[in-house]
Amino acid sequence: MIWLAVIPMKLLTIAGPIGQFDSVVRECVINQEFHPENTLQFMKGVRGLRPFDLTNPYTALLRRAEQVADEVGIPLEYSSFDDGCGDPAVLTAYFDDLERRVNELTDRREALLQSASDDRNIVTQLEHLKGVTSNLEELWALDYTRFRYGYLPRDTYDSFLQTLNEEDDILFFPTSIEQKIVYGVYFTTKSSHEKVDSLFNSLHFVRIHIDAQAHGSADEAMSDLTAQAAAAEAEAQAVTGQLEAIKVSEHDKLMADYSYLRYMNDSHDLRRFAAHSRETFYLMGWVPRDAVEGIHEKLDRFPNLSCVVDSAGDMPDVKPPTKLKNSFLGRAFQPFLEMYGLPAYNEIDPSIFMSITYCLFFGIMFGDLGQGLCLALAGFVLAKWKKMWLGNIITCCGLSGAVFGCVYGSVFGIELEGFGFKALAPIEESLVPGVSNVMLLLVMSVALGVLMLAFVMVMNVVNGVRQHNYEKIFFGPNGLAGMVFYLGLIIAAVCTLLLGVNLFVPAYIIPVLIVPLALILLKEPLSLMLEGNPEWKEIKIGGLLVTGFFELFETCLSFLTNTLSFMRIGAYAITHVGLMLVVEMLANMAGGIHPDVTVGGVIVMVLGNIFVMGFEGLLVGIQVLRLEFYELFGRFYDDGGIAFVPKVIDYSARTAG
Repeated sequence: MIWLAVIPMKLLTIAGPIGQFDSVVRECVINQEFHPENTLQFMKGVRGLRPFDLTNPYTALLRRAEQVADEVGIPLEYSSFDDGCGDPAVLTAYFDDLERRVNELTDRREALLQSASDDRNIVTQLEHLKGVTSNLEELWALDYTRFRYGYLPRDTYDSFLQTLNEEDDILFFPTSIEQKIVYGVYFTTKSSHEKVDSLFNSLHFVRIHIDAQAHGSADEAMSDLTAQAAAAEAEAQAVTGQLEAIKVSEHDKLMADYSYLRYMNDSHDLRRFAAHSRETFYLMGWVPRDAVEGIHEKLDRFPNLSCVVDSAGDMPDVKPPTKLKNSFLGRAFQPFLEMYGLPAYNEIDPSIFMSITYCLFFGIMFGDLGQGLCLALAGFVLAKWKKMWLGNIITCCGLSGAVFGCVYGSVFGIELEGFGFKALAPIEESLVPGVSNVMLLLVMSVALGVLMLAFVMVMNVVNGVRQHNYEKIFFGPNGLAGMVFYLGLIIAAVCTLLLGVNLFVPAYIIPVLIVPLALILLKEPLSLMLEGNPEWKEIKIGGLLVTGFFELFETCLSFLTNTLSFMRIGAYAITHVGLMLVVEMLANMAGGIHPDVTVGGVIVMVLGNIFVMGFEGLLVGIQVLRLEFYELFGRFYDDGGIAFVPKVIDYSARTAG
């Protein structure tokens, strides 16, 4: 079966001389298809076992390598390394020297750039002193006069200009009058400068201090400072070149040292899964069945090493990890599946089922050839260039929508005359005489729901067989008893309403409806009896009947609501047609597209299609996901699987903590 994509697992128990542990881990476990398990937990009944010392001597140096790589600006990646390059003292000295060189150059560059920035800021301030031709140093050093330079709000300047001109001990003149600010200078006597400074402070005058850097006239100072800034920037650029040279020259060595430390650190970290006695180590882990032979070949290279292989079915209380093997379609929808939860090891992987039904439901609800192809193109762009997993799903759904667009004869909301199934066609043009296409579409949606619910019940029975769960197989609401009741009720209703054959007679009701409900009511004791578990005798009949009644009511109600919930497939298909009719009507009001095409009509049609593709596409996607998770998955899928995570070193990741 195409959806049975959970890869079979084998449990390996490796034992050998404790001195060989590190070598075995590096050769046979690290970067192999080996999912380690907690050995002490598996072998808790064995005496004399204890955990390894978890102190990792490589972690501190690894973090140091990551820090230095970050300061140098080298992204973490794998580089081949020599196993003999791991002297901690040599590595520490290398990291310290490289960090010192980089920090010195970095500090030098920052100081140069700051100096250039300060000089250019002063030049900007001096722009407003271009009218002052006097030597600025002399102005700052006047003995009996004080010179101030700054700016104040334009409103304040306009309001108090006359007052400033009338003051005998103030000489103020503007150097630059702008819309909101006025730059200017003022002179005052040495004896009055405190009073005058206080006056200008009250006028919100902001003083600019440039006396230490500016020499000569304003123009000369600007020229000198501009040249100084350019020289500092050029020197900073040269320092940047030196840093880039270090980055290039040290890349291979730094990454080789980092890769060595990452490899040794992650290898040593495997000790937390292992256990040891006085002379022997033990390590356990799950390996895919097809990979066992390859790991065995690696283990055979070590003397005095033993390996025991157990099948997952040999240990009913052990929960193996889940590794999925799917086609492109299954992998595309796997992120949706992981939102619900991974399948357990002995459970059907529903990825393929979900991908097929999701595309089917979406296509029926969003059937349009033009819009479907546009969605597929948008999804392809998102998947190819943006690397978004959702892009693959949008592409598949868009293609499905395009296929059903051919069934409906709809291209960008324009229905082709005489071609395809028209949901809103007049009753005289309906596919079935006397029955409107709207009603037919809704009935077909319910029929599709019945088929899907029956199919997932079969999948639930298969899961029960794989898990040796008698309740799932025979007595559960989604087992054989529930299936007989549900399909029997549907068949009786169809025969009575459409064929005029009344099946609601005792000879049919008792074996097809009442007996299955009784089995569902007694599912707990019956399941325990088949398992040979004597606990069924301890179940109280009164409590069983009370709780069972409410469970039966919930079961019958869920059958009804789940079935009717599939009407949303037809309802959204009808809604899609209705929305596009509204768009077409607005386009005709804007100038028309039939029979003559106008610019206004085309613009409205394009915008309407974009809106429908975005808005309805999102709603349909959410509704289909709801059908998958609530109506279908809840009937056969338990999830709760543990992801298969082999110890594969990710050299681009940083050390946690």
